[in-house]
Amino acid sequence: MNDKQNQRRFKNFMIRKDVQLPIIATNLAFLGLVCAVLIAVLLSPLYHDMLSAEDLWVQHVSGNLFLILLQRIALAMLLILILATAHQVILSHRFCGPLVNFGHTFAKMVKGDFSRKVHLRKNDFLKAEASQVNAIIDRLNDDGAIIGENVNRMAATLSLLSLQEVPPKTAELIDKLQQSVDACRDVVSTWNPQK
Repeated sequence: MNDKQNQRRFKNFMIRKDVQLPIIATNLAFLGLVCAVLIAVLLSPLYHDMLSAEDLWVQHVSGNLFLILLQRIALAMLLILILATAHQVILSHRFCGPLVNFGHTFAKMVKGDFSRKVHLRKNDFLKAEASQVNAIIDRLNDDGAIIGENVNRMAATLSLLSLQEVPPKTAELIDKLQQSVDACRDVVSTWNPQK
């Protein structure tokens, strides 16, 4: 792969919009409320002086200072909201990226393929959970291998029994057991494809 294929595009940061957008919107609404309260607290004394002062010069200076501070604070708050939005997108991606990875692994597991593990990037969240899922996959693969070996042994024993002279009822039971062993073998072969 070349570097251009590996570069992350901005549209790829929004991989789970159903999760990311509510998180981002809630955090930005809270930050907007904080900004509004901050502006109100900072500018309320000037606003009060501008409207209730008896001296016209105090009203004039308070009004000018109010407008200058309002412009500067509003610009700073806009910049903070833009940076907060970018930060929220990146932060939520570090959470939702692993969720997508988990989803792909679980989809394979539902199909009976336990070969795919969860691989996370360096800065992703949910590393402990990924380790647990990978341990489960390893355990299932190990158990699948043990079950597969035992099914093969049962199949070998049944094939030896079927070669011997046995009563018809016993032969019928051996055939039923052989069908069950074959069904187990089919399941185990799809369950653990890499072994």
